Amino acid sequence: MRRPAAAATALIVCLLGATPVSLARLASTSDASGSFATGTIDAPTGLAASTSGTTVTLTWTPTSTTAVTGYDVLRSTTSGSGFAVVSTVTPRLAATTTNSPGSGSFFYVLQSIYQNWRSASSNEATATVGTSSTGLKDCSSTAADTGGDGDGYQAASGSACVVDGVVATDASSGTSAVLDCANAGKDRHRFWGYAFGLPGGVSSINGITVQLDAGLNNNGGTAIMCTQLSWDGGTSWTGTQQVVLGGAALATYTLGGTTDTWGRTWTLSALSAANFRVRVIDVTSQPTKDFRLDGVQVAVSYTP
Repeated sequence: MRRPAAAATALIVCLLGATPVSLARLASTSDASGSFATGTIDAPTGLAASTSGTTVTLTWTPTSTTAVTGYDVLRSTTSGSGFAVVSTVTPRLAATTTNSPGSGSFFYVLQSIYQNWRSASSNEATATVGTSSTGLKDCSSTAADTGGDGDGYQAASGSACVVDGVVATDASSGTSAVLDCANAGKDRHRFWGYAFGLPGGVSSINGITVQLDAGLNNNGGTAIMCTQLSWDGGTSWTGTQQVVLGGAALATYTLGGTTDTWGRTWTLSALSAANFRVRVIDVTSQPTKDFRLDGVQVAVSYTP
């Protein structure tokens, strides 16, 4: 025989000796409120990446979890690890986005998000943003600059525009023994007329490499070649980069590089044959030293 509810309550009071309290109703949150655990949020699928210039385009199939509000885009330079959020895309039905990470190889995953919850990662997609190069180009014009004895590479200066073993010579260089690129007693010479052949649709200039083929008449003292670049026909110059010459014999020395912009942002106009110039400054602790220069070549690295 079933007892009435009131009788059951009286029995509990009698047995426990206390006034009864209301008991909480326990329920599954997925049943009661539509909330869910992290594992039940599905990630998007079919993530793919393509590149155009400096831009990576990501596409995917949206998640089937309707409560999801969007996606976190995560990027790394290492496959399988090191991912960090670079952007968030909304709404759930979004299926594409873009990213501009610079040059290199990159790995992407997506995670579905809802409030403070997120899904596991999607499949990984890879994109490589390429860098192209003009290759080393020769100059076509030279001229002595101010400084030192004022005559720069006074002997066969045009020979510095062709790497062929025939050298331009800066004889008895300069009027000072101070080892300083900015010293007024140092001989300086300009080179220009580089035909880089850059395409009109270049997205970015990533670096400039200057290659000097140089030597000396003797190994005494210290000999340094300093280099600057101009973007406006020689009115303005970048900071100086330098190399210490290792011996009398002709050798190749490299300044700058594929990711070195010499401290500025370059335009196609700045790299024209008329505007772009290289200045070489000869620095030695022996003012009677001869510098020999077989080539001043330049390469531009860029993203198409």
